[in-house]
Amino acid sequence: VKVRELSNIANISIDRVHNILHEHLHMRKLSARWVPRLLTVDQKR
Repeated sequence: VKVRELSNIANISIDRVHNILHEHLHMRKLSARWVPRLLTVDQKR
């Protein structure tokens, strides 16, 4: 799912979606995907 799609579905700004993913769900963008920060280095590959 793309950030823009989430923004359109939830009717909120793209910046707000980024904030929710990063600050509240503890995810970060890795390559072209958002992944949980708790993954090991091997799991992120």
